[in-house]
Amino acid sequence: MDAQTMIPKVLVLTKLFWPEGGGAELATYLIVKNVLSKSFDVVVVSGTRRPKPDVLRTASYIQWSALESRYKPVEWLMLLTNTRYIRKLVEKADIVYIPSHTLMPMAIIAKLMKPSVKVVLHLHNYQALTYTSIVLGDRKPDATTDIIIEYREHGSLLRALLVGLGHHANFVNRHSTRYADKIICVSQKQRKILLKHMPELRDKMVVIYNPPPPIPNVDKGGTKEPMLIYPGGESYVKGFRLVLEALAKVLKKHECKVYVFFGRDASSRENLQLKGLCRRLDDRLMVLGRLPYEEYLKLHENAWGLLLPSMSEEPLPYAFVESMLIGTIPIAARVGGVPEIARNSPAEGYLFMPGNVNELADKVEALLSLSREEIVDAAMKLREHALELFNEERIEYKITALFNFLASWGNPK
Repeated sequence: MDAQTMIPKVLVLTKLFWPEGGGAELATYLIVKNVLSKSFDVVVVSGTRRPKPDVLRTASYIQWSALESRYKPVEWLMLLTNTRYIRKLVEKADIVYIPSHTLMPMAIIAKLMKPSVKVVLHLHNYQALTYTSIVLGDRKPDATTDIIIEYREHGSLLRALLVGLGHHANFVNRHSTRYADKIICVSQKQRKILLKHMPELRDKMVVIYNPPPPIPNVDKGGTKEPMLIYPGGESYVKGFRLVLEALAKVLKKHECKVYVFFGRDASSRENLQLKGLCRRLDDRLMVLGRLPYEEYLKLHENAWGLLLPSMSEEPLPYAFVESMLIGTIPIAARVGGVPEIARNSPAEGYLFMPGNVNELADKVEALLSLSREEIVDAAMKLREHALELFNEERIEYKITALFNFLASWGNPK
C-alpha cells in the first residue's frame, strides 16, 4: 500500500462555501484550507458555484446542485432523492465532516450508507433545538419562539405559522445528532445550552474555538470624530431596533457617525425607510449594502466601537472576534459565547444586559467619552487578548488530533 492510499479521506458536506455565507462558512473554509488539507485527503461538496479559488489547490471540490434550494424541507427532499450521487463519495471516506446546519440529516444518510464511517457534526448555531436555529436568552427553544422570531424578522404571519409547523419537523435534525461520532461546539456556552436540552450528547461533545479570521494590518490611530459600526442589518434578532433607540439618545449629546452594514441590497421600500431613519438621526447613519469582506474589515480602521446588541445566544459571533483582533472596542450584549471571549479584556467593561436600551446607550456614551490615546491603548490590549485566546496553532492541533483519533480510533496525544 503506497503512502497516498494511507492518508485518511475526509468528505466535507456544506450547503455554502466561502465567500458565500457568513461566519460558519468562513470557519469551514479556514479549517479545510489551513488544517484538514495538511493531514487528510479532503473532498468538499457544496452548493456554491464559485468557491474561494485557493481552496482548489488544497482540496477537491464538487458543486452539487441539490444544495441550491432556499428552503430546508425542499433541500431535505432533494437530498433523499439524490443519494446515489453522494453514495460513492461516502463509501470512499473515512470521515464525513458536516459543518452546515442545513445538512445535519446527512449524518443519518452517511451512516446508513456506510456504518463504519465516522461522522463529525460541527455546530455553529442551535439547529438541533429550533427550526430557525436560534435560541433567545429569555425563552425556551419551542415552536412559539420559532414563530415569534420568524414573524419579527420577516413580518409575514403566514411564513411565521409555517415555521411553527417546521419546528416539529426539526426532530430530524435533533435525531441526526445520535448518528454523529463527535460533535464540535464553538463555545462553552453553546455546549451548556445544548446539554441542557440534550444531555445524552455529553460524551460526544468537544469545545474547539473557530480559527481566527484573516485580519489585515489596520492602523488604529483613531480619528477626531468618533465612528461606530453596526454589522447586523435590519435584523430583529441582531438588535437593530435597540440600536436605533440607543442612538436616538446618544446622538443628541455626542457627535458620531454610525455605519450600518446591511449585508445585502435593500429593497426600494427598505431604502425609503432607511432614508427616513437617516434624517431622524441628522444624517449620521450611513447605510451600506452588499460589501466585500475585505472592505468591511477596512471600515474598522477609523472605527472606535462595534455595536452587537444581539438578542440570541450566539455561540461564537465572528463579528465580535474580528473586532477584538482588529482592536475595535465591541459593545455587546451578554449572550452566547460573548462573555467568555471578553473575560479579562477591555471588552468586558462594555457588555450589557440583552434588550436593555438604557444600558446600551450608557456603554456607547462611555466609549465616546474616551480620548484617542485611550482608544489606541484599548485596541492594543484587545488584540493581545484575542491573539492568545484564538491561537492558530492550538486550534489546529485540537482539530487535527480529533480527526486523527476518529480515523484510527486511537487516543490523540
